[in-house]
Amino acid sequence: MVFSLTLLACLTGCEHPYARLSTLQDPKYPVSHTSKIALPDSSSSTTVDLATRLAGESLKEQLQTLGFNIAPASEADFQLGFSITEKDEPVTYDVMVPTMSTVMTSVGPREVTGTVMTDQVVPHTRMVDKTYLSVTLQRIQAPPVEVWSGHIVAETGDVQKYRAVFFRSLLENIGATVNGVAQLDIDEAKTKP
Repeated sequence: MVFSLTLLACLTGCEHPYARLSTLQDPKYPVSHTSKIALPDSSSSTTVDLATRLAGESLKEQLQTLGFNIAPASEADFQLGFSITEKDEPVTYDVMVPTMSTVMTSVGPREVTGTVMTDQVVPHTRMVDKTYLSVTLQRIQAPPVEVWSGHIVAETGDVQKYRAVFFRSLLENIGATVNGVAQLDIDEAKTKP
């Protein structure tokens, strides 16, 4: 996946921050912009940490921006659930390292010694702080089944810088099944399969 993100950045001509995203929709229970969605209470400071509270506020803001119908749980069709976590993840990539070697060969009756310059591919691993956002929609009416789920992941620094696009990139795919990447440094997120 890292290779495909790097390749995508190379093809676009410069490096852009991307997020990986994946969503899954149950076709038996379609979700649309007219569906009423209830949000969890993420404003209680005694039971919710700062990251969760801020994520809840971002989810509400982006759902409203996208035109979704937010309603109280007593009137809603679906209950939204979410989790946001950060964790360090090892990322391995190839680095070209110049190397020098001495070679001996024979040219006719004479032995020749020389130096050869080449590039050697060396794998390099570093720890990257990633932020994961997972969102689910569950039917409130019987049967109370999960009808849509999605997650998005990007480097934490990119999430902090492009927070609105990070959240919107996932939420704009509610009701759809998608697997791809979203470019974060643009005003409107573009999802690429």
